[in-house]
Amino acid sequence: MMLMRGGRLMSLPSKVHGIRCFSTEIFVSRLSFYTTEEELKNIFSPFGAVEDARLMRDNETGRIKGFGFVKYSSQADAEKAVEAMNGRIVRGRLIFVELAKGHKSD
Repeated sequence: MMLMRGGRLMSLPSKVHGIRCFSTEIFVSRLSFYTTEEELKNIFSPFGAVEDARLMRDNETGRIKGFGFVKYSSQADAEKAVEAMNGRIVRGRLIFVELAKGHKSD
């Protein structure tokens, strides 16, 4: 965490030491509203075994919100997908891909 002090950025020590983020799930944002879950799975399957691909929908209308999650069988596959797909153009849109944080699967 960074803190401004006297016009300078200073690092604050983390309260959590020695814990590495472990995630087999990635978060994909800025997707086309016409993307399907099958298409999302196909786009990310070259990087490893995709266990699940979910698009988030509006509860009232059922329309795609433009983001979703892809779950891999290993963290290494998830990291490969993030590295390869973050900042790529999919269906005419620049997408952002990162390891999912704080999302709980069923």
